[in-house]
Amino acid sequence: MIDIKNEKVMINGHERMLYGGELHYFRVPREEWRNRIQKIKEAGCNMISTYIPWIWHEQEEGKIDLTGYTRAERDLNSFLKLLYEENVYCLVRPGPYVMAELKQEGLPDWVLDKYPEVIARKQDGQIHPTKVVSYMHPKFLELVSKWYKAVCEIIEPYQITKGGPIIMFQLDNEVGMLQWVTNQADYSDITLNYFRDYLIDEYKSLDNLKEKFRVNVSSFEEFAFEYTLNQEENYALPLHYEWGYFMRNYYKKYINKLKEIAEGYGIEVPFVVNIHGFTTHDLSKRGIAYPIGISQLHDTAEIDKVVLAGDYYIGNVNYDNYHDIIIANAFTKAVQSDKQPLFSAEFQGGCISDIPRLQPSAFDLNTRICVAHGMNGLNYYMFAGGENYEDIGLFGRRHEWQAPLSSKGEEREHYYKIKYLGKMFRIFEKEILSTKKATQTYLGFYPDYYMTEYFNEYTKDMVNKITAYRDHFGFNGVIRGLTVANISYEGYNLLKESEILVDKIPSLWVLTTDWMSADIQMKLLRYIKNGGKLVLFPTVPTKDFDGKDCTILLDGIDIEFKDRLHVRHELNVKGMDSVVVSYSESYQGDNIETIAVREKDKTEDITAFSKYVGDGKVVVFGVGMEFDFHYKKQVILDIAEEIELKPLVDKTDNFLEVVIREDENSKKFVFIHNYDEYARKTKITYKGQLLFDGNEIMIPPRSGVMLPINCLVYDDIVVNYSTLEIFDIIKDNKAVTLLIKTFGQGEILLTSKKYLPLNYDEIWENEDGYSYKVTIDSTDEVFKLILANRENIS
Repeated sequence: MIDIKNEKVMINGHERMLYGGELHYFRVPREEWRNRIQKIKEAGCNMISTYIPWIWHEQEEGKIDLTGYTRAERDLNSFLKLLYEENVYCLVRPGPYVMAELKQEGLPDWVLDKYPEVIARKQDGQIHPTKVVSYMHPKFLELVSKWYKAVCEIIEPYQITKGGPIIMFQLDNEVGMLQWVTNQADYSDITLNYFRDYLIDEYKSLDNLKEKFRVNVSSFEEFAFEYTLNQEENYALPLHYEWGYFMRNYYKKYINKLKEIAEGYGIEVPFVVNIHGFTTHDLSKRGIAYPIGISQLHDTAEIDKVVLAGDYYIGNVNYDNYHDIIIANAFTKAVQSDKQPLFSAEFQGGCISDIPRLQPSAFDLNTRICVAHGMNGLNYYMFAGGENYEDIGLFGRRHEWQAPLSSKGEEREHYYKIKYLGKMFRIFEKEILSTKKATQTYLGFYPDYYMTEYFNEYTKDMVNKITAYRDHFGFNGVIRGLTVANISYEGYNLLKESEILVDKIPSLWVLTTDWMSADIQMKLLRYIKNGGKLVLFPTVPTKDFDGKDCTILLDGIDIEFKDRLHVRHELNVKGMDSVVVSYSESYQGDNIETIAVREKDKTEDITAFSKYVGDGKVVVFGVGMEFDFHYKKQVILDIAEEIELKPLVDKTDNFLEVVIREDENSKKFVFIHNYDEYARKTKITYKGQLLFDGNEIMIPPRSGVMLPINCLVYDDIVVNYSTLEIFDIIKDNKAVTLLIKTFGQGEILLTSKKYLPLNYDEIWENEDGYSYKVTIDSTDEVFKLILANRENIS
């Protein structure tokens, strides 16, 4: 059985950290399947994921091969049987869309050739440039149902609920992505009919519709078709957002329909919905656009038994982009069900091309960062390279993907990084899952600011401005500053609840633009008055999304705008001079405490301030500031101090990232990440307490460490602390050997009644047994700490 609860996956009553790899049976010779499965297992993985491409199994309508009678590599049944024999979990992904670098994104040619009516249409009636289908077209759903019936007959008996390996079933893939990347929605008659019905449900009467959009129409039908296809400036802004809300609802209907079809054919396990959005910028990758995918699929999180999962492709991790991963974690968690763990169904295991050339450190750091920040499940995509047989590949025959295993099964360098981490996560699995990221504040996620997948001549100015604010002043500005300053945050979905509870969200940082809906402005104002501490940046909204004046926050805070400056200039922030910014706005009002002023006039042009409102406090940082100079970290710390926040962790090296996962008692994992090309060292203080007995910790170049505090490692052996990383255990009847990665001198403190280190520096007895302090100073890469079973010591 499988259950999703408490941010964990429970399988047959046991908590499991999913550590998986993508293996495409249809790209690997049938006789080599077991070899790849075993190599993935040897890397510490407990799950294998695979797409099941419709294009591969039904090349002619009605002739579906899932047992290999036309070609051995189509024998899905035997592949699933191998997974069962090898005792590894499985995530199946049968589409209908799979992407997976396949032609037609995995749809058979005949679907589009024989049934062109299912293809989405542009506003002018022409075929969509990607030939993506209208998801809810009855004919398409009929064809999908036939495909699901066939594939589910194979999948159904292999579910974990039937004693098999399959623990999850993905519904479609990256829904909405093709529409977003082409700036082209689906305006087919089928979709517009759904839009009409949506409008009727939303507005009830035609008069309400007319008032909202300031149009004179004779029917909902006329507006849904004529006015949507031939937009005019006077209603373009409200229609932009109404269409976006409709599409969220439409995608939810589609996913829910697929779920109903699958359940009708016997699927009982949880369902996965995969979110898209990491993008390539020249030779680097960023997560700046990833929240667009979260916004598109926002409403699917409401579907029962659905697990949201993200695509994480960050490229080579460095000091300048690592925050994108952390923000992606925070925003995904903000939207997903409270029960589910953070999970990435496509976690960077390589890259489709050989540019950029990914370094082993990229996989090491990316994994460490995500687990540190709360991820309890990930699946490396791809884990094994392969070949596109029978001309199904979008990029030709080869599908190497810079994967840990080549198409020939050869182990590449990053295979060993993944294997190392897999071993470490396995020995501490239960302990890791019992901890959560230590969080001190929250970052507001406003999905409507990411409803920018489409724009036209009338809405592009608004879309461009919102995009510029969230990218430059959010991702690359204050939010990056919070990350670098080691102020630990989680995400909070501003759409999720009617009230923001102060005891749950004591402080909140919200990126704002000129536009914000009246209900969200009112919700934030109530939050302040009820005792919340709110930071707004880089502006205070003055309009709603219809373009109408809406100054609820401005009026509630009781301040006025003076002016706005859109050129590079300098500020004085809490006495720090020459803080260079690209935008600021000045305010005036009573009872405000000045935080920042423009250098040219330190007495009048107040660009940031704090003010008590009701029982709470607001900080308005009316500054467009990118985090492009390290001195700006002090600006972030100054703002944080205004709401009584200081970093949870103090460190003697400020260029290291330190993250804590802890339980409600004394158990902790301390994650330390070094993004530089040379070793760094630090002492760590957490909540005023010096950790690791004050020992200095050395961090290797472009890597990290996961250090346990008061964690059970085996039997009754508790690691009270270790300044070196314990990554594996060797066990026999006489002794337990801890394998420890050495990098400089280290120290480990252990407690056990049953086991005794063969060498130790100090020993003392306590109520839990005996505590042993062991100093490790070895030139070997791995130190073996042997603990003998006392029963075998004469």
